[in-house]
Amino acid sequence: MDNYHWIEQGVFDHLQTEKIFTDQVLDKFKACYKKKFETALKKVEHLVKNELDKGNVYFVLIAVSAYETFLEHDIPKDRSILLTDDCINKPLRSTLIDGTKKLLDQAENPFQTLVQVSKERENNYFGSSFEFERPVDNQFGYILHIKKCLFHETLKALNRQELQHLLCKMDLGWINGIDPDKHDTQFVRPVTFATGDTCQMWFIKTEHL
Repeated sequence: MDNYHWIEQGVFDHLQTEKIFTDQVLDKFKACYKKKFETALKKVEHLVKNELDKGNVYFVLIAVSAYETFLEHDIPKDRSILLTDDCINKPLRSTLIDGTKKLLDQAENPFQTLVQVSKERENNYFGSSFEFERPVDNQFGYILHIKKCLFHETLKALNRQELQHLLCKMDLGWINGIDPDKHDTQFVRPVTFATGDTCQMWFIKTEHL
């Protein structure tokens, strides 16, 4: 839930820093956002089975509520999507990139470290409402198939699938922290729920010559 509050505050901070609205309009935006959030939450409460679910569902609700509030302020759909993307992803991007770089730079085996972090997040961040398959898991590669995604299920329940790619872009922070040459590790995400009916993440150990 700490991540949820951090991301939510980042939305308002971004709008203020970038002067998207005047202070008066921003206050109205926050009030409208809160109402949108509460309305959306009632529609998806049945998806929340535990504390991990709550944080992940709330993350989706931040994006949906911000987007719908932009629309409520008569901002065209395409512009509203771009603004939502900026609010959700820009505030955290540099922090995620820098954190990943630091972690892998200090790791004795960056590939194994990255895989271990992924496995820990599968259990401790995503949880049982996501369904994972691991067709490859050895010292050379780790291929993760996400067969069920709570983010995707929440968007479907709210009929806001057009925002799926924004949520998937959050991962670009840590993905862009990987230096294939320096860390002897490549990462490929050939498909996500934004482009298909599954999400695949391929972690590949490259040979150091």
